Amino acid sequence: MSNTKAVWAFLLALLALGVLVGAAAAARLMSQVGFLEAVPAVPLALVLALASVSLARRARFDHQRTLGRTGGARLAVVARGLGTLALIVAVTAALALAVFAVLTLVLD
Repeated sequence: MSNTKAVWAFLLALLALGVLVGAAAAARLMSQVGFLEAVPAVPLALVLALASVSLARRARFDHQRTLGRTGGARLAVVARGLGTLALIVAVTAALALAVFAVLTLVLD
């Protein structure tokens, strides 16, 4: 048996980090994409990171409940770490965009 929740948690964590890095790279490297066009990537990454952490927790619970027969304990730990990292980066990006929006409104 394999722990599909651990695999999905890992993939969602990678996807969340990929969305954040991709949006930042697009805003930095492409002249037609600014920081405001990259804003929708932040909530998407936030949702993906939360789903990853939740799935990793469930995968770890399944592993313990089945006495290790499902496997995937290490992958669940890695997914939870990556998901937490993506969550921290997404929250930081959201706060940075909020400060940017406030400063833009105040200085205009």
